[in-house]
Amino acid sequence: GIEFVADPSTKAPFDSKRRLGHAICVRARHYGVFLRPLGDTVVLMPPLTITDDELRRIVDAVECAARDVLGAYEAS
Repeated sequence: GIEFVADPSTKAPFDSKRRLGHAICVRARHYGVFLRPLGDTVVLMPPLTITDDELRRIVDAVECAARDVLGAYEAS
């Protein structure tokens, strides 16, 4: 999983009321990928038969979704 924290050096969490993990997973759907949040951790559980291209698509979707959501979070 990928854990999203407000401060990577101290691992201080984001405000749980913001549900950023959920927001990132919802936003990833705009990039064609369905993911599962566990708090502010985005869980990736690809099958063993996944191709490199499919894995890259998932990683790219998580990156884009996280940038979208975190950018909006920082702006608010």
